[in-house]
Amino acid sequence: MNKTIDWGAVHEQSPSLADSLSMSLERLVLEGGLRDGDRLPPERDLAVQLGVSRGSLREALRALELRGLLERTPGRGTIVRDATRSAHADVLVSGLALHTDDFMQALEVRACIEPPMAARAAQRATDLDIAQLRRILDDMARDIDAAEFSRLDRLFHRAIAQYTYNPLLVRLLDRVSEILDVTRSQLPINRATRRRALADHRAILDAVASHDPDAASAAAAAHIAGMHES
Repeated sequence: MNKTIDWGAVHEQSPSLADSLSMSLERLVLEGGLRDGDRLPPERDLAVQLGVSRGSLREALRALELRGLLERTPGRGTIVRDATRSAHADVLVSGLALHTDDFMQALEVRACIEPPMAARAAQRATDLDIAQLRRILDDMARDIDAAEFSRLDRLFHRAIAQYTYNPLLVRLLDRVSEILDVTRSQLPINRATRRRALADHRAILDAVASHDPDAASAAAAAHIAGMHES
C-alpha cells in the first residue's frame, strides 16, 4: 500500500467497540483514504497501532468482510475491496463526459437517481450504516470551513448511495458528482446555505433511520429541488 495512514487517528475518532472501529475503517474507504486493492497491515501490527485488542479488531474486520469491503485470504492478508470499482460500473459511467456546462444536466440526473436511491437506502441500511450517517452529519454541523463542509456533503450522499448496496449506483453518483464539483467550487457556501443543507440532510437521515422509503425519497427530492433554486 503506497500511502501512509494514521491508524492512531482512526481509533481516536471512536471508542474501542468493534462496531465503532468498523465504522471508522469504513469511512476511510468511503473517503478514498483506503482504495480498492490496498493491503491492510498485518492484524497483530494493526491492533497495536489502533490500540485495541486483536479480538475487537478481528470482529471489526469480519463485519467489513461481510459487507464486501474487505477480502481476507490466508497468505495474502486483508485487501480492501471497493465493489464500485468494477468493469461493469466503469462501462456504465464511461459515456458521461466532463464539461463545465453540464452542471444543470448533472443536477437533473441527481434529481432522477437520488430520491429512489434514498428510498432504497431506507429499505436496506443497517444500524451501523445509520450510525455512520449520523457521524458524518455531526461533523458537518461543526465549525468547519467551506471546503470541509463541501467534502462532507459529498461524503454524506456517497454514503447514502453505498447503503443501497448497489455498486453501480455508487459509481454513477460518483461520476455525476465529479461533473458538479467543477462548478460547485465556485458557488458560495454561506450560513444560510449550510443551515438549509443540514436541515435537508437531517430529513433524509431521519427517513432512512425510520426505514421509511417514501419519506426518504421525498426528502431527497426536496433537497435536490433546493439546489436548483440556489
